[in-house]
Amino acid sequence: MNDMTDQKAAAAAIPVGPQKMTPSEAFVETLAANGVTDMFGIMGSAFMDPMDIFAPAGIRLIPVVHEQGAGHMADGYARVSGRHGVVIGQNGPGISNCVTAIAAAYWAHTPVVIITPETGTMSMGLGGFQEANQLPMFEEFTKYQGHVTNPARMAEFTGRCFDRAMSEMGPTQLNIPRDYFYG
Repeated sequence: MNDMTDQKAAAAAIPVGPQKMTPSEAFVETLAANGVTDMFGIMGSAFMDPMDIFAPAGIRLIPVVHEQGAGHMADGYARVSGRHGVVIGQNGPGISNCVTAIAAAYWAHTPVVIITPETGTMSMGLGGFQEANQLPMFEEFTKYQGHVTNPARMAEFTGRCFDRAMSEMGPTQLNIPRDYFYG
């Protein structure tokens, strides 16, 4: 092939016009837009799709052995840095381990965002894998609870949780059905 053919082929591969983001991409882009570079938690199946794009977006997941530790680390990170502390865990029992840490952040007025993936929408109310009623767990210890009700609203709810955590100086919860990461 000659240079002209190579240039035409390369130009044809570049998307033109608006591109549609997946919900995971919108989630990660919103994290990055809010200055997230570090988050604390246990990697798991509930958020594998966005996990793959954390590193390219400049976000590091700092692994822990227990979610309570992740919550306290996010609290300490926010207190020292003046930025959001972010914690993410596995739905159900994993997330319940964060309650004490989020309560501590609440009483200290620390801007922590806890991301709580939950069971998939098709199995909600049917005793799905690690299903738990996660919003009531944190209701008393959060300034705002965002529950993603449609994958197209992923960025909206993510951004709102970050805004409210900083403006109200306290923890917020972002609850996301695990299948919504995939669209």
